[in-house]
Amino acid sequence: MDIQPSSQLLPPGTAVQVFSHFSAAWIDGFEVATNVDGGHQLRRLSDRSVVPKTFPTEDLRAQHRHRR
Repeated sequence: MDIQPSSQLLPPGTAVQVFSHFSAAWIDGFEVATNVDGGHQLRRLSDRSVVPKTFPTEDLRAQHRHRR
């Protein structure tokens, strides 16, 4: 199942995938840290650091976490 990019703001804490224009692939391992004008600031899950860049909503899609 292919999940489409988001067209609306995602709430903080939402696990997301980010579209990489360099590799033309969706990259996981992020969550929304906060919403700002023009998009979202993301937190990298591996080290909990906030990435110093604003990501436009169309470059994100919600990632469904698998329950075990």
